[in-house]
Amino acid sequence: MVGWAASGPQPTPSGAGGRFNRHRAGRTGRPWRVGGSVGIVGGMLKVGASAIDITSPVGTALDGYGGRTDVGIGVHDPLYARALYVSDGVVEIVLVVCDLIGIGHELRTMAIDLIAARPGIPSANVMISATHTHAGPVGVRGTSDPVLLELTARKIAGSVMLAKRNAQEGQLKYGTVPLESISQNRRHPDWPIDHRLDVLAADTAGGTNIATVARYSCHPTTMERDNLDISADYPGEACRTIERNIPGSTALFFNGCCGNINPAWMRQEFDEVYRLGSIVGMKAAALSQEMRTHGPGHRAHNIRWNELTPTPTTSGQLVPEAPLRAAIRTLTLPYRIGPDDAEMAARIAAFEAEVAAAPDTETRRTAAAKLTRAQMERVALGRIAGRGATREDDVQAFRLGQDLYVLALPGEVFVETQEEIRAAVNMPNLIVISYANGYPGYFCRAEAFDQGGYEAGVAPFAPEADGMLVKGAIAVLEEVR
Repeated sequence: MVGWAASGPQPTPSGAGGRFNRHRAGRTGRPWRVGGSVGIVGGMLKVGASAIDITSPVGTALDGYGGRTDVGIGVHDPLYARALYVSDGVVEIVLVVCDLIGIGHELRTMAIDLIAARPGIPSANVMISATHTHAGPVGVRGTSDPVLLELTARKIAGSVMLAKRNAQEGQLKYGTVPLESISQNRRHPDWPIDHRLDVLAADTAGGTNIATVARYSCHPTTMERDNLDISADYPGEACRTIERNIPGSTALFFNGCCGNINPAWMRQEFDEVYRLGSIVGMKAAALSQEMRTHGPGHRAHNIRWNELTPTPTTSGQLVPEAPLRAAIRTLTLPYRIGPDDAEMAARIAAFEAEVAAAPDTETRRTAAAKLTRAQMERVALGRIAGRGATREDDVQAFRLGQDLYVLALPGEVFVETQEEIRAAVNMPNLIVISYANGYPGYFCRAEAFDQGGYEAGVAPFAPEADGMLVKGAIAVLEEVR
């Protein structure tokens, strides 16, 4: 059953005006929640952006790596909640990204309840994602730090209010640029990576840039566990680079499906954070600057003819207007089932012996992949013990203009899954974002479980969950086409 609703003023979710209602907005038993079926054609969009500092206090433990020797003892660079607001006069859509390891259900629920109350945007039209930095605070994926959760939720809601307040008439422009020098598939160097950097620019009619969005698939793990300084890693530097090169612009970086993609660095030091981020940021800024001429046009002075001759814009495209749409679907995903702890311990011991006795590199690698999977599977089974057989998570989609779409996926997704979805829906102008609206952990390709390795071990879900994610993504994108 599909429930359609215009995304103008609507009643706020139950309890939205209270302190923090644990009811999850929109989760009423219906599998579909859809907004934005009606919009205004003609006239310009209203577009606004904001960035609010959400840096956690020094002394907060850092998330992303085990084995850290201390809490966060300094701030290398600040963390932000960055929001992009788009409205066609009837439908409002907000895309938020935070410099955090992930967005837990509790944090998302707090934030969307606040946003539903003020400025009054329904939950189906709000996406909250994370860059997945490994130098941000512990406590946002669950309920381990209720004070930090509440403060962060209020700042996320504040970023949305500010972005809406900043909104002005604007046009969306979209393009891609190749990028392959900063990442590698961390399961095998010859396996796929994301070769595509998406760039979404919002400009005024006169060509002034309001916001520039970059989207790429790569883990923000330039720094290792020995780093104890708070940092947004390379996504933060990418945003700073964009803003330095386009004065007055607000930059946003969204991470794609990078569950099996790591950065390629010379050293795990902050100068590499700068190098990687500046590559992403400069490529995005350059394309955004080129696309600014869509609409206003540009020309050159031909001194032979004494004329101003038009100069075509060959990079990216002006996005034709179409009614904004938003849809969200809740998936029920099966947790994995595995042996008891004693059997897992025996398997680990056997694989350790295989690694130690391996006569050559290839044999050692095969045994090491099995060992890593078993070690992490033991951890994963412990984490999901007592949670039941399934978990609910959302897939979300938006139409931002004619033939321009955004897909938001929860958790850590392989790049192959991202490309499978792209191929299935045949939407060339599709921006795929992960780490959105929840942090359930890894979704592994079915073949990865036989291949072994970290991701296949730590994934909480059964092998069929990745295929269910693909089907759900295709279905929700069809709803906004």
